Amino acid sequence: MKKQVFHDAAVGVLIGLILSIIFSLMYSPNTYAPLSPDSLVGQVMTQHQVHGALVLLYCTLIWAAIGILFNFGKRLFSRDWSLLRATLTHFFLMLTGFVPLATLAGWFPFHWNSYLQLIIEFAIVYLIIWTISYKRASKKVDHINQLLEHKK
Repeated sequence: MKKQVFHDAAVGVLIGLILSIIFSLMYSPNTYAPLSPDSLVGQVMTQHQVHGALVLLYCTLIWAAIGILFNFGKRLFSRDWSLLRATLTHFFLMLTGFVPLATLAGWFPFHWNSYLQLIIEFAIVYLIIWTISYKRASKKVDHINQLLEHKK
């Protein structure tokens, strides 16, 4: 279990680091900024002149938490739950876990109208991904059923 949590955290850190490099190159081409200086957290860290190494350490911890959250959420579907229960639990866990972590990571502005827009976009993207996953799984089940009928 400890190995899995460490692995999940490491994956989150790797993905967060890659994304931070890409976005830093896009929005701050002169210096590496693992955290948007325009975000609330970025502004606080800039005002308090937090050392860049500590900013990166902070971001690393947030990215690790996101990795752990996502992989924990994925495991909900392996429980003996109905698809509806697993999906709704996963959706609300991701929404209530990811939004605060993403805000702390400096990915979203700290404004109510931004959160409302984020929740709507999150729900739409989630529905699209869920629909694609459901269709894929349904095709696999149909294929397995056909193979089983063929063997009879």
